[in-house]
Amino acid sequence: MNSEVEVLRKKDISSYIDFIKDTFEYEALSEVIEKLIRKNKVLIIKKEKRVIASVTLEERIDYVKNQKYYFLSYFGVLAEYRRQGYASKLFEKVEEMVRENGINYIELTSGNQRRGAHYFYKSKEFKIKDTTVFVKLY
Repeated sequence: MNSEVEVLRKKDISSYIDFIKDTFEYEALSEVIEKLIRKNKVLIIKKEKRVIASVTLEERIDYVKNQKYYFLSYFGVLAEYRRQGYASKLFEKVEEMVRENGINYIELTSGNQRRGAHYFYKSKEFKIKDTTVFVKLY
């Protein structure tokens, strides 16, 4: 494994859209991804020009606690590349950015069915918050 972590650029959007569809079963639009990369950092790992792993970092501020944090989303690895260290490589880069940018903590949500991901997060010392997420769709 010698693929490097890099920031998603416009030239990789098509491959990233395929990655999102294959990994999370969501359809994404090019113009939406362009907006995403203007406002957030999307870290990727490619193998032969194909995005095989990714995580999105959104910097947020908890104004009450006066703390900066990263909210992570779409953290995943294509099925055929799992258990090969790519998620750990992405997470190492996230932690490097945490130190460089004075971030106080990292937060993410994960679907109940993503047991493998939960094992990974726990191995990286994430704690499960005692909370329930409520969503109202329109």
